[in-house]
Formats: sequence, C-alpha cells, structure tokens
Amino acid sequence: MLLQDKVWSRRDFLKLVGQAGLLSTVPTLASAAAALNPNAVCISILHTTDLHGHILPTFDYDGNPDRGGLARCATQIRRWRGENPNSILIDVGDVYQGTDISLRNKGALMIDLLNHLEYDAWVVGNHEFDWGMECFEHALQQSNMPVLAANMLLEQKPAGEFPDANHPFAKIQPFILKEIAGIKLAIVGVTTPGMAFWLWPEFTRGLDFRHPVEPVRRAIARAKNGGADAIVLTGHMGLKTRTGGDDFANTVMALTSEFPEIAVFIAGHTHQDVPSRLTNAVLFTQADHFGIHVGRVDLLFDRNSKKLLRREAMCELMDNRFGFDHTIISRAKSQLTESATDLSEPIGQLSEALRGRSRPGRPSDVERLIGAAIAEMLLERSVPVNGVMHGTFDDKADLVAGPKTVNDIWNILPYENYIVTARLSPEQIKAAMEEVFASHEKRNLLGFEVKTGGRGDHYRIVSIALANREPLDRNKKYAIAFNSFDARSGGHHFMKLRAFLERPDANCILHPVQTRDALIGYFQRHKIVHRIAAVNPLAIAA
Repeated sequence: MLLQDKVWSRRDFLKLVGQAGLLSTVPTLASAAAALNPNAVCISILHTTDLHGHILPTFDYDGNPDRGGLARCATQIRRWRGENPNSILIDVGDVYQGTDISLRNKGALMIDLLNHLEYDAWVVGNHEFDWGMECFEHALQQSNMPVLAANMLLEQKPAGEFPDANHPFAKIQPFILKEIAGIKLAIVGVTTPGMAFWLWPEFTRGLDFRHPVEPVRRAIARAKNGGADAIVLTGHMGLKTRTGGDDFANTVMALTSEFPEIAVFIAGHTHQDVPSRLTNAVLFTQADHFGIHVGRVDLLFDRNSKKLLRREAMCELMDNRFGFDHTIISRAKSQLTESATDLSEPIGQLSEALRGRSRPGRPSDVERLIGAAIAEMLLERSVPVNGVMHGTFDDKADLVAGPKTVNDIWNILPYENYIVTARLSPEQIKAAMEEVFASHEKRNLLGFEVKTGGRGDHYRIVSIALANREPLDRNKKYAIAFNSFDARSGGHHFMKLRAFLERPDANCILHPVQTRDALIGYFQRHKIVHRIAAVNPLAIAA
C-alpha cells in the first residue's frame, strides 16, 4: 500500500493506526504506515535549535516556569531513538551563547554535550560569534561532527573547500550525506545572511555570509551527484513572526520557492514553535528555543524505489513530564554548581522597584539605570559621554526592590553587548532618534531632553536639548554611547545610525566592556541603588 503525500489530520492518523491496532505502540503516522507496509522505511530527523546554552529548564516567553533545557531534550531524544534506530540528530544553531554556565567555558560544555549525544551535525547560528572568532574556532575544533553552513565563505573559500584540512574552518561543510537502511539522505545547512547587521566586523573576521539561494543550488547538485535520494534543508532562519515572510536575515520563502523538491525545511533563529506547516508546498517545522520544544520529522520511503512516500513533522513540549537525562546532568554537574553559586552572589540592594516599560522620549526606570551604569563605567576608563542609547530589549524587564544578585542582571541583559562610543552632530542625533522611534524599537536617548510629537508610526522629534535644557550647538559633536548590536543597525532597524557611525569623523570605538558587567559593577560600587532621576539620568555618573 503506497499512501500519497498529503497533509494528515489527527483524525486521519487515528483512523490509520486504529485499523492496524497500533495506537498504543506506534507514536507517529509515518511509523504506523511503515508497520503497515513492509516495503517502507521510516527515517526520523530529530532536531533542537536555539538552545543558547540552556542545559536546565527556564521560563518561556509567556512566563511559564520549568520549561526546556538540553537535559530534558536528551531524555526524549533517547526515547525517539529507541523507537526508531533509523534516526539522524541535528541542531539548527545558536548552540552555546545565552547562559552564565556557557559563558564561563566559552561554549565548550555545550559542544561536549552535543558530542556525547552523538549529534550528526549542527548549523552555524549568529550567536556563535558573540564571543569572537577564537571561541568559534575552538567550538569547531572541539566538535566531533560536521558544522553546516553552505552559504559561508571562509577566507573567500566556499564551505567544504577550505584548503587546510587541519584548520577548524575545514569542519564547516555545505551538507552531510547519510545512508540509512539503504536510503541516501542529504541534509543541506545554511546560516542566516544577516550577520553584518548584528555583529562588529572583527567578530566574524575572515568570514562572509551570502544570500543562500545559489549556495544551496550548488549543494543540492553536489548531493544529487553523490546519490542523494532526498534533500532536507535546515537553516538558522525562520518565518517572520508577523507576516510569515522573508527579511534580510530569513530567506525561507525564497528557498522553498526556488527548491520545492526538498522534503522538509527545518528552521531556527526566530524562536517560534511551528510543529508542521506547508510553505510553498514544502513541509516546514521549527522547534522553538531554549529546548522548550524538541522536534521530530518522519520521512517514509519505499525501500525498493527509494521514493519519498510521506512526511510528517511534530514538536514535543519539554515540560515537567520529562525527567533530566542523568548522563547530561552528570557531565555538567560541577560547572552547573559553580555557575549557580556565582549567579546567586549578592551585588547590592535596590531601594525601590524599577519599571522596564518605556515610551519614545520617556525612558523607563531600568533604561535610566543601565544608562547611568554605562556612563559611569566609561568615565572610569576616561571616556566621558554626553548621552547613552541602549534600551532594555524587553518591556517586561522590571526590577523588584530588595537584594540583587548576578542572576537578576542576567535576566534583564541575557545577550552579550559591548559598548561603542561615537561623536555625532545635533542633526545626526535627531535623524538617528527619529529612525529609532519610527522602528518601534524600545530605545531612548539618555542625557538629553527629547520632546516628541505625534503617535504610532508618526512620532516626530519636536526638539532635542541637553538635560539642563541648554540648546545643542550646531557646530559641536556630542559623545554618545551605544551597544555594539545597535551600532551595527540593531538588526537592520537603524541603518541611518550605522551609516553615521561608519563615517571616519564619528571616531567610533568599540570598548571591551559588556553592558551586563557595567551594571553588575554599578551595584557593587553603590551598594544601595536608588531610582535614577528623570531630569538627568547620567548626572550620577558625571
């Protein structure tokens, strides 16, 4: 019985397995069909994405606790492997950045755990570069498995063609070709082409990231020449949350439109749970972030003709129904203990609650605190500034009153952001902030009095003055501090700001200090931290 490829409903599934009497023993539609047809073979592709260094559970974006973590994913991965030995395991990128435990070993522990679980490959994510090229190269060198990024140029050499076999870059390949139960399956990997709009150039030194359509075309041709019976495309990119389309960093629609013959697109980067959907007739799936979901794709082939008969995708929520994998916990135990101890270290006292929500021209309490910490840190380095633009990135980033620990700062600043200073004219400052407000990104300019008019998409700047209301001098440039992410355009949102900072007369400088460390140091120095005055948030650091 050859069942035609279709979108199967839960009712279809129950009807099929009910006919076979397999409801209690066969967990997926593809496996049920394989049991019904002795000439069928089912290959399962198990996948995680955007783990960001999370071994233990964390909160999801809705505030639900006790979700995810690699230790839980490993439990389900072992269970699925037991159900179907014909399995492949991949990760779709952003493996290690995002937790204190991963930062302390520069990602080495996460790569060790992927090695231990015998992942078949992992895809390069954008956050793999947050700690610089040395850390990325060490991760490549440590990895027992290939690393996929067909659209990367490595010192102008395409992935898979790096001449020095002993260099870590030689680990990066455009695809892997696996033969399982007589079926040759190619998994082509791509990374997001948006790196230049997030990362400082030296963080990706020697690398270039191309639009993936042509590199994927070449990879598919090579895979087919190698005898591939089916192509799976996996990429550190997803569908835009609001529109479901493409942007500068996510090219799923372009790829699925150009290559409708691929069996499935396994996605990442956009931190969404998408169990199964059709995109340009291609099966699309994405397993969320932080290990909150783990994904499985079942591909059913006819053993004789090697034709793909059917495909199914699903994602499993990793909540407290799943225990921790004992081996993962054992391998990470000592470092987990050290990290927990350091995160619980007291750093000071907050005298009153601080709100994170801001409006254009009206910085939040948390924004003011971050701005004061950055200004004070720069002053200690003999780099005084007139203003700071940083933001909190999360409107829910409130800080409650009481004792504060290192972990409290990680919760509001989970990403690595170095500090950048530059000198801008009043006209440039006004143009940059109008762009910020129009983008709806939550940033404000601290140290200045910014008056706005209008609302929604029509916010405009009425006037900008110094915090003491002194008018800006048109013939003078003012020193402003930014975070390194925003200085590179904040993900294509602040292109005018990026252009201003790239001009030689801006004297743009990257300082080797992170915002998180600046804020921790601020609490440690002041012991008791009060609400920062709205009149001049940087006055305390002046």
